[in-house]
This record gives sequence, C-alpha cells and structure tokens, in this order.
Amino acid sequence: MEIMNSGSSQPLYLQLKEHLKRQIDTGELKPGDRILSEAGLVKKYNLSRVTVRRAIEELVKAGYLIKIQGKGTFVSQVAEFEAVKNIRSFTKICQMQGHDTIADVRRAELTEGTEELCSFLNLSPGSQVMLIERVRKVDGVPVVLEKNYFHPFCEFLKMEDLTGSLYEILIEKYHIFPSKKGLNKVEIANVNKEEAKLLKITEGMAVIKNHVHVYDENDNPVHVVEELVRVDQPEIFKYYL
Repeated sequence: MEIMNSGSSQPLYLQLKEHLKRQIDTGELKPGDRILSEAGLVKKYNLSRVTVRRAIEELVKAGYLIKIQGKGTFVSQVAEFEAVKNIRSFTKICQMQGHDTIADVRRAELTEGTEELCSFLNLSPGSQVMLIERVRKVDGVPVVLEKNYFHPFCEFLKMEDLTGSLYEILIEKYHIFPSKKGLNKVEIANVNKEEAKLLKITEGMAVIKNHVHVYDENDNPVHVVEELVRVDQPEIFKYYL
C-alpha cells in the first residue's frame, strides 16, 4: 500500500494529483490507459474518497484525464499531442499505433450553414458552407462519425480522395495548416437509429460527442468538426483520447 505524506504542508489531493501527473508525463500511464477507480485509489493510497475525487477532478480540468460515464477514467493524449505538435490528424495518431484507417465518405457538398457556423467562418447568415461527412474506421471497424464544415471556397475538396487524411490534403496540396483548437465541447450523447447503423452499434448506446473549432497558425478559422466517437471498444477508443 502506497501512502501520501500526511505531514507535508502540501494538501493530500495535490500530492496525489502531482503523483498521477508524473506517471502520465513519464509514460508509466500511457494515453488511453484506464486508471484505478476512486475506490481503488482510496485503497492504494490510504486516502479519503473526497481527496481522491478532488485530485481526479483537477487532472480532468487540466486535460490529463477524461471521465467516461460507465467506462471509467482514462489518460488523454494531451501530452502526446504536445510532444508531437506536427501530428494532429486522427489518421496519423492511428498510424503511430500501427493501425490502418480509412473513411467512408457519405457527403461532400455545399449546404446551408447554421448561424454559429457562418459566424465562425466569417460568412453572412444563411450562407452556404462546405460539408464533408465521413465514417472513420480503424482496422475496418467504424469508430467515428464526423461532419467537417469549411468555408465555401473549400468546395475544391469535392474533387479529392477523402478516404484518407483530410489534414494531409489541406497541408500538402493547399498549404492550409490546421494548427490550433478553439472552442472544444465534449459531452456524452446517445446515438439515434441512423447513427447507430453507421457506427454498427446499438441504438441509444452512449458515445462521445465532440464539437471543435479549428484555426490555422495565424488564428484564421479553418473548419468546425462535429464527431460521435464509439467508446465501447477500449483498444480502439484509446486512439481517440
């Protein structure tokens, strides 16, 4: 049994927070790993549940951990992204792990933008935006249902092979560099019948719902991405975290 130093001037929750953070920073806990439950940490470190919960909440807020209802608490890929700043795409992350990816393209077309999309892309209300909707697969398993919204000048993307890395096309062919995340909303959602069919899961199953604003290196808006991500297969789910 490991015990925090109760005689230290540093609060116990901070000691636990720093201890877990060190394990993440050194690679002892890797991206996608599930950490011990609150009860497990209470027993291992001889701490109260309140202390453990506060330490976990601090690490979640800092982006080191992510909590998934019914699944547990996992190490995120924040540190890995920081260490490899030029690798940001889902495709590259999976390739780093030795897995194949491909996308089934459902739509690549102009569509009317919402008020939020038009505002982000600096368009007049009601303007058209370029929509690319895909089902992303890892080793043949559908993992992510995504919708990407671009400025209408990106209509040229309709002519591209969108089954691979979208970012690779943007960077290498058009010199558009998605570099920064702005608004990033993450929540748990339940898939409807159509979404479940596309992801090959049961209707109503819980998934991660992610909504992200992406900018280039000069803080110009690049696109908005909306994703539904499966969490029922940890060996695949960890590549997203």
